[in-house]
Amino acid sequence: MNEKLVTKKETINAELISSLVLNGDIGKMSDVMKVQYYNQLCHSLNLNPVTRPFQLISFQGKSVLYATKDATEQLRKLNGVSVVELNQELKDGLCISKCKVQDSSNRYDIATGVVTTAGLKGGDLANAIMKSETKAKRRATLS
Repeated sequence: MNEKLVTKKETINAELISSLVLNGDIGKMSDVMKVQYYNQLCHSLNLNPVTRPFQLISFQGKSVLYATKDATEQLRKLNGVSVVELNQELKDGLCISKCKVQDSSNRYDIATGVVTTAGLKGGDLANAIMKSETKAKRRATLS
């Protein structure tokens, strides 16, 4: 009887792992499994899980872990990635930020972050500009 329980548990875990690997969806995992996966992911990347480097979000019908600004800051520090250039442009109701990064082996990469600014003023406009910068830095770091 114990063999049947073990087999059933392994089958369920295999289905969950399959869902994660093939679809990138952790939504079917129990809370305990999500925490274990979160901690393992943080450990594999040498990130401090206490700082919440990932946030669970719903994206295109899937529950996924999203690397936050804190994750990218830690990754830049751990991997010697420096922001070497950041340009922003307000055009056609958009704030377009382009970020160039360089790692410790002198590899460069460039990424873009874009947010809508149409109709925004004051603090809302300022926040949108900063969000565009953060998106560009995040994308460049993760690439």
